[in-house]
Formats: sequence, structure tokens, C-alpha cells
Amino acid sequence: MTSRRRLKKEIDYVVSDLILDCITYTNLYQKPNDAEAMEIVQGTLIMRNELRDLANHPEKRAESESVKSHYDNIAKTLIGGVDEGYGKLGKLVNPDS
Repeated sequence: MTSRRRLKKEIDYVVSDLILDCITYTNLYQKPNDAEAMEIVQGTLIMRNELRDLANHPEKRAESESVKSHYDNIAKTLIGGVDEGYGKLGKLVNPDS
């Protein structure tokens, strides 16, 4: 099991990469759908705050869930959320695919 500190660093690192890619997209393409890219950033930051809160307070986990599975679920949610964000950004970059 990864430490709480390491998990929080991973959350910040992965989320910051997605946000940086969204901002790079808005600066490079300057298309009318910049608002959609900023919506991806907002959604990602909300997810980040929720995951950091869950990582800081393991007592919020389900009663039948162990601490290890609680942190594993946080990691899975992080990967799923970031993958969804990159999927949305990919559709903005290349709407034909």
C-alpha cells in the first residue's frame, strides 16, 4: 500500500498534467471552444479536491471497506477521472475521431 503522502503527491501530479495540457490547448489552438477546455479544468480540480479530502480522511470510507481498498479506490477513481478528461480534450483537439 502506498503512503497517504505519496498518494496525495500522485493526485497532484496527474491532475496538474491534465490541467497543463488543457491550458496548452487553449494557448495553441485559440478556438471558440476554449470554454469547454476550461470546463475540463474545473471538473478536474473538483475531482482533485474530493480525492485529496478522501485521502486525508480515511474514516469517511465505507464500513465494510479496509483502509487499503479505500486508497486503492481513490487511485482507481483518479485514473478514471483523468482518462475521461483526456478523452474530452482529445475530442476538442481532433473532433473527427
